[in-house]
Amino acid sequence: MSRKNREIDYATELEKSYARWDEVFTKGGSDPFWTDGVNLELTRNRILYYKEQLAKQENLLFGLPDVYYRETPPEVDCNYMARPDEIRENARKAMKIIDADQNLKFVREQSASLSEQQIKQWCIPAIINYAENLRRAIAADDLITMRRYENPRPYLESFESAALRIRDPDCARRINDNLTICDPENDEDFEEESSETKQSESDPEEDFQLRLF
Repeated sequence: MSRKNREIDYATELEKSYARWDEVFTKGGSDPFWTDGVNLELTRNRILYYKEQLAKQENLLFGLPDVYYRETPPEVDCNYMARPDEIRENARKAMKIIDADQNLKFVREQSASLSEQQIKQWCIPAIINYAENLRRAIAADDLITMRRYENPRPYLESFESAALRIRDPDCARRINDNLTICDPENDEDFEEESSETKQSESDPEEDFQLRLF
């Protein structure tokens, strides 16, 4: 049965949306481009939409579900970010780990000796600039970018992969091809690090959008 022909359980979806709003408001999301405030507003719009649909489907015998009467979450400033101090502290810790990484130091030292093809194929400029991107984010108090670095492990793996390739170009087959060294987060290469981080192309993670209204 196609999704179009399936009846949506609006009460269940409404409960999920309330839970999602609560989680993003308190713990924050993981959207690499958009603030928690933007995603909270999209989730709020989803809640309003589901309530509207439930009202249209009101059963005269059973009435509306209890979740329908739950207070709609308030509007939140679009720049809102959950746990800002924690993000800042984790970013500072990640910066220390990245700056001390021996693989990154090796990649920096050897980059001048690589061919143009190797530099391009192995995304060396982007990898080297992961550290500088975080450094800029900390200086600018860019919480969205800093949040991407809270777990530095994917970046450290990228440094390690690049160092292995430089030491032994034939080792590529021994590196997990599912990990793109240009992009430790398996997202768009939003850190083409020769320029400032751009917050644009992707839709917010709650891609329900105002188009429903």
